[in-house]
Amino acid sequence: MHLGGMLATSLFTACTSRPGLVVFAAASLTDAFNELGDSLRRRDPGLRIQFNFAGSQTLAFQIEQGAAADVFASADERWMAIVRDSGYVADTPSTLVRNRLVVIVPERNRAHVENLEDLARQGIRLVLAADQVPAGRYARQVLLNLSHKDGFGPDFAPRVLANVVSNESNVRSVATKVQLGEADAGIVYVSDVTPAIAARVRRIDIPDAENVIAPYPIALLRRAPHLEAGRAFIASALAPEGQRVLERNGFLPRD
Repeated sequence: MHLGGMLATSLFTACTSRPGLVVFAAASLTDAFNELGDSLRRRDPGLRIQFNFAGSQTLAFQIEQGAAADVFASADERWMAIVRDSGYVADTPSTLVRNRLVVIVPERNRAHVENLEDLARQGIRLVLAADQVPAGRYARQVLLNLSHKDGFGPDFAPRVLANVVSNESNVRSVATKVQLGEADAGIVYVSDVTPAIAARVRRIDIPDAENVIAPYPIALLRRAPHLEAGRAFIASALAPEGQRVLERNGFLPRD
């Protein structure tokens, strides 16, 4: 076993008498962290982990309001910096993984959205994460990037944004609305196109030059009730086995 995995195992074993490690994590980490948690529980059946998945902005607000949590994994550096600058981070944040964006449309695609240019077509019902949500901010940056690409035009971003019918509080809600056909298109992370969703949506890839590569920082919180268990969870997520779980769920390597 890799040293990081050995360290994490020993720390978890030492901390299993303490109940309830609490991990606050960006909604896009849901499947990957649940899988990681299941793996850790199989290794140590006495381990208790509670995940709170939501938009990074919601989690940051909850932490600043005094919510009891041990670990914070954000979908961008902005919200981690806000929590850190407010004095709630115990250790220097580490980059957990990276992510990138993709456009999805319902499998039936009744609006006939076939390419990125179609997002600007009048009448398209587009759903994005809200601007304060990392995925929403990144999506808007992608649209601006595309506005500088030949064939799109400088007014591409405002024309697309005029088609937004809903701004969601987290990126998983965007994926759900598109999957259910409640929107003609949405912009989500590649990791949000899970096996459960993939059969019900179509992907339209965003060129690398115009895409956003989003780093996900993770950190132990200063008021963590379970400091050692929190450090152990982070070590496990950063170790090769944890990184394989994350990459299997659509994330890019951390470096």
